[in-house]
Amino acid sequence: MRLSAARRMAADLKGGAAPLILVTAGVFAGLAPVMGLDTWVSPAAAVIAVLSGANVLRADVLAPMRARAVSRAVRPFLSGPENGPFRSTANALQIGKGVWATPAHVTHELVAYRVKLPDGVTLELSLAHLSADHDIAVFHSSADWPWVAKPQWDVPEPGDRATLVGWLVGGAVSTVQASLDLTVQESQEPGLVTMLGPAPPPGSSGSAVIAARTGRAVGILTGVGALDRQRDVPDAGSTGIVLGVRLAVIPDRFRSPAGSGAAALSCCRRASPAGARFRRGS
Repeated sequence: MRLSAARRMAADLKGGAAPLILVTAGVFAGLAPVMGLDTWVSPAAAVIAVLSGANVLRADVLAPMRARAVSRAVRPFLSGPENGPFRSTANALQIGKGVWATPAHVTHELVAYRVKLPDGVTLELSLAHLSADHDIAVFHSSADWPWVAKPQWDVPEPGDRATLVGWLVGGAVSTVQASLDLTVQESQEPGLVTMLGPAPPPGSSGSAVIAARTGRAVGILTGVGALDRQRDVPDAGSTGIVLGVRLAVIPDRFRSPAGSGAAALSCCRRASPAGARFRRGS
């Protein structure tokens, strides 16, 4: 807990340093002529220009660019017999070259897996890691899709905005990509990103959870629940609790194609948080 608090404090200091320096430089640039320090006006103005430009670049250019890359790194996840036919069952997110993450609850024994690319092209997948406890599976592909999601290993702060992006699979609209804006909440369970907002429609399982501030992927959609434990799971569009499993739960050795090809199975499947009624994302 102390380590978590230290990390949050460091993040707050890092986030507040640039605005503080910017304001200080602005005040100094305004007072310098009055104080007879004209030679310092230009350096102060340069600091203001650099910091202002850096803030604009990070917020208006880098974060949206990363988010677009994440949305392109999400592809429909297919499963079926070795010789087909295959059908879309969830979303898969490429988090490294040839490394794909998807919910474990959509995997089955004696089934082959692929990801669907544009123009009907598919990539064959081999299982590298499976954790039913965290509801996440990692697959490796022999070839990679050009778009790779930039992972964010730490969880966003409560109150931060997150975006859910994925394909609606399992029906006639499987070629449609949907996006939802959510608000991050304090998570009661390690390994989860807890969010509040409109419930995603069925078929969204495995959609990417993007931190709006950084544009990086922090997790994938795993389940949806009601605000009140006694109520049923909300319909699509109704306000509810949206759960994502953090990419940080993936062991380091499976985050690159060099990881072992043998699946690592956990002992059990996690129960729904706090006894609430939840459904899996698909």
